[in-house]
Amino acid sequence: MSLSKIDMLLHHPRAVMFAGLAAVGLPWLIHNYRQFRALGQTRLSGPFGYLIALTLTAFSRETVSTAEYDKAATQERWLETPVERRGTRPLMGWPCVPQRQTNRLPSNEIAKRLDAIFEKHAVANPTLVETIVSPHEKNIPAMVIHPDIPSPHKEAIQGLREIGHIHPIDHSMHVILSPADSKTAIDLGWAERHPLGGVSRFSVPNSYLMVYAPRDEEELDVVERILVASIGYMTGSRSVA
Repeated sequence: MSLSKIDMLLHHPRAVMFAGLAAVGLPWLIHNYRQFRALGQTRLSGPFGYLIALTLTAFSRETVSTAEYDKAATQERWLETPVERRGTRPLMGWPCVPQRQTNRLPSNEIAKRLDAIFEKHAVANPTLVETIVSPHEKNIPAMVIHPDIPSPHKEAIQGLREIGHIHPIDHSMHVILSPADSKTAIDLGWAERHPLGGVSRFSVPNSYLMVYAPRDEEELDVVERILVASIGYMTGSRSVA
């Protein structure tokens, strides 16, 4: 490099710094953005949605601790204790929104069975729930508390009265469980908390959980029981069909 070029660089250190950051950071951003897009179409899309996801992720927290649920005012349960889920937890995409798993996905047959189970319980409980566009996701169906039922607790209000929804891309599911059931589902490996759950700046309650996609008949049965427990807790009913 010539002395004149070195002199120019010494007189423009900020330009050198920004050029270096761009050289290192641009490939990372492109790769990171592609990972974000691979998580599927959500209410956050495109470069602007990506920037929102980056920002929100800065406020996120860990997702599998459960000591906080022991301090809840109520310890009522709707979920019969299931068996422990086999294997390690699936991997998650990097952003906190959308929260999606990236491996250990179900077969098409199991995915269709889960969709049918969700629809079955929506139809079988017409006085407890109704199906509308998800207040959280904005672009997929969700089960919500029937408008004739008052919100039974603050979690229902914070959760926009949404009981749960299935993510089409991976067939994981978001639901709200009671504090005691949240502890059980997380401790036994069936779910994890939303990364913004319980973060004071946001409205998502700490019992807003992501239930991992079922891989076989046994797991499908447990996930169905978790869904029924969510319907019961969110509607205050002990008679969920």
